[in-house]
Amino acid sequence: MTLLSRQILVERVLTLWLQDNRDTHSIAAELGIDEDEVCKIIEQSEGRRP
Repeated sequence: MTLLSRQILVERVLTLWLQDNRDTHSIAAELGIDEDEVCKIIEQSEGRRP
C-alpha cells in the first residue's frame, strides 16, 4: 500500500467513525479491511498506541 492510499484509508475510516457515527465492524465491512486495522487507525488518531 502506498503512503497516499494509506492516508486515504485513514481519512475514510475516521470520517465514517466520527461523522457518520458508524461502528468498527460496519466500517471494516464497507472498506474491505480487518476490524483490528480499523481499531488501530482510530486508536492512533486519538493519540493512543495499540
